[in-house]
Amino acid sequence: MPSDNALTRRDFATMASGALSVLGALGTPLAAQTGTTAAADEVPLDLAEWSFFWVGVQRAEIPRGTVINGKQMYVEYQIPARVRHPYPIVLVHGGGGQGTDWMCTPDGRPGWATLLVQEGYKVYVVDRPGHGRSPFHPDLNGPFPQQNITLDQISGMFTPQRAKRPDPSGLGLAKLHNQWPGTGEVGAADLAQLVASQGGSYVSSIELTHTAWRERGAELLDKIGPAIIMTHSAGGPFGYLVAEVRPNLLKGIVVVEGAGAPFGQGPQSSRWGITTIPMTYEPPVKDPSELKSKEMPAPEPGVGPYRIQEAPARKLRNLQGIPIVLVTSEASFASPGAPGALAFLKQAGCTAEELRLAQHGVHGNGHMMMVEKNNREVLQPILDWIDKNVSAHAAKAPATKNNPDAIALKLSEQGHFWVGTELKKMPYGNIVAGQMYVQYLFPAQVRHPYPVVLVHGGGGQGTHYMGLGNGKPGWAHYYLQEGYKVYLVDRQGHGRAPYHPDALGPIGPLLTFDTVTGDFKRAANNPNRRWIGTGDAGDPLVDHFQAGQNSTPSDNVMAHKLWASRGAELLDKIGPAIIQVHSAGGPFSWLVANERPALVKAIVNVEGAGMPFGFGSGWGLTDIPIVYDPPVSDPKELATRDVAAAGITPAYKLQAEPARKLKNLQGIPIVVVTAESSGRTQGPPVVAFLKQAGCDAEELQLKDKGILGNGHFMMLETNSRQVFDVIRAWVEAKLPA
Repeated sequence: MPSDNALTRRDFATMASGALSVLGALGTPLAAQTGTTAAADEVPLDLAEWSFFWVGVQRAEIPRGTVINGKQMYVEYQIPARVRHPYPIVLVHGGGGQGTDWMCTPDGRPGWATLLVQEGYKVYVVDRPGHGRSPFHPDLNGPFPQQNITLDQISGMFTPQRAKRPDPSGLGLAKLHNQWPGTGEVGAADLAQLVASQGGSYVSSIELTHTAWRERGAELLDKIGPAIIMTHSAGGPFGYLVAEVRPNLLKGIVVVEGAGAPFGQGPQSSRWGITTIPMTYEPPVKDPSELKSKEMPAPEPGVGPYRIQEAPARKLRNLQGIPIVLVTSEASFASPGAPGALAFLKQAGCTAEELRLAQHGVHGNGHMMMVEKNNREVLQPILDWIDKNVSAHAAKAPATKNNPDAIALKLSEQGHFWVGTELKKMPYGNIVAGQMYVQYLFPAQVRHPYPVVLVHGGGGQGTHYMGLGNGKPGWAHYYLQEGYKVYLVDRQGHGRAPYHPDALGPIGPLLTFDTVTGDFKRAANNPNRRWIGTGDAGDPLVDHFQAGQNSTPSDNVMAHKLWASRGAELLDKIGPAIIQVHSAGGPFSWLVANERPALVKAIVNVEGAGMPFGFGSGWGLTDIPIVYDPPVSDPKELATRDVAAAGITPAYKLQAEPARKLKNLQGIPIVVVTAESSGRTQGPPVVAFLKQAGCDAEELQLKDKGILGNGHFMMLETNSRQVFDVIRAWVEAKLPA
């Protein structure tokens, strides 16, 4: 049951016509982006800071315990070493998408987030509540939409395939759409990558959605200071909503084909003019019925009638003086422009103008212009507008203060992609099922032969390797600093790999605080304490951790099959690699090594879950078949024997002799890492099982290295660098550069 103060899932979603998250396969180097300015051609990408945080982290009580209430918003940010503009840019995605809309293109080129950092802007990329790395769960957010997003829908809205459907403009503009990087057809890789990040996008209470956006946006600006907000599609109202409550902190609003006409009709109508919730007018308005509107005739071919206020028009008091630009492309369903929204804003006293890309010599773009072939060319008129209307009027920006916790990084390349974009036919259309998100960062100087694939545990996501956020570095930072290419995974249904029951089956129970506080308190109460907080539900650091926890699919066998196939696909794409896993993600390494033994060069298992033949692992350490020698066709053929408890190690099972060998794990160096204060005891049994099966495995007890006081989440504790260095030393002893 949802808590009394929880919003529904529909409250957080947005209209299906909103912007979609877009992803790319491995990109070309940043310098290979065509049509860039000199600033965008700079290599490496020189960062003073790369990190993340959540805003709006609030606890709620449900019958099962304490949870984060589902209203939190994820923010990932990058700060260039040389900041050349007075205000950062906040990027807010549309409809069913997530912040990845701005981060990469379907064919792997840099997205606007990277291009803006190259231009010298601080950039903050948002995953709105209930989207991407801002987790949702039906117990808090209401039921999943009855239908998942389909490839058929998206192909008909945002790719050149739209030209085969009726053109709403009547002008044949859809036929001009020639900048999409692919065919956009159902079955095409570019469309699969586009749809792979889509979550639910239908809402029943847009008013509650807009309220959440306003609160989270205000909290974000309170944290980062004055900023420019750039929105897309159904996320369009976000900027207006935040301007209402933080007018002094919002320095400019860029609305890229923002959804909604003034005084739009229907259940999601903008009753307050451009929003569904109250705005401050002058003279004051107590009820939206006081805002009298009239219809204006169609001003030009392809643009319908629109509504503005009756004279004398009231002014939007808190939007006065904030520069606003409405950006439209040549060949989207929003073409040719938005004169109605512009007329409403100007009538309400706003400083607003329209920017039609075609009038600036930028042609052939659809609704997802930020990911199309000429995305850098599209961005230039927007940058010019910001320079002229925002930056030129800014007071001299204070010098950027370096975050003492942050690690500077020089990157040759960054981006993301999804693997496992399998098409699944449903009665209502084709959906993407079982996709896994991969975010990659390459250091400017690669000093090691193999990249590292970082796989999170249980209810987590890739952020576990990004530190505690707010500039505090994690193991991903340390690997990059040491010259390793890094691939961060969000497993199926976690973080940026969206969940829908039609793709992944029933979701597991909502993760309450008591699923993790035992681990944190154990470290916090240790005399050699490494967790800096209290470790309980009142600890803000635990709150921040819990804000990113996703519930997992209920079907563990299905999950293991997906890990095996998607992990294999990842290695086929990137080549030989080191796989590092944590906690319940532990079996990922065995499964992928079984599938691609020649491509797994080492396995670092950090307290990976599972005792041999325990907890449903009938195949030894996995829930699905793995190759033994002599062969095994049924797990019942694996005879076992009991091993008595010894010290803190409980009783466990090994194979009865003569033991079969794990054929595909032979010769792969494996280390199982255990922290002193985690309470985990599976290290010795797992290593014993692996050795018996002929594997090159060893245990690494941190206490034997003089490292005391760490808990299960050692990568987030005060000495995380010290723990990392021990792991790195092991890797480099096995795989010298």
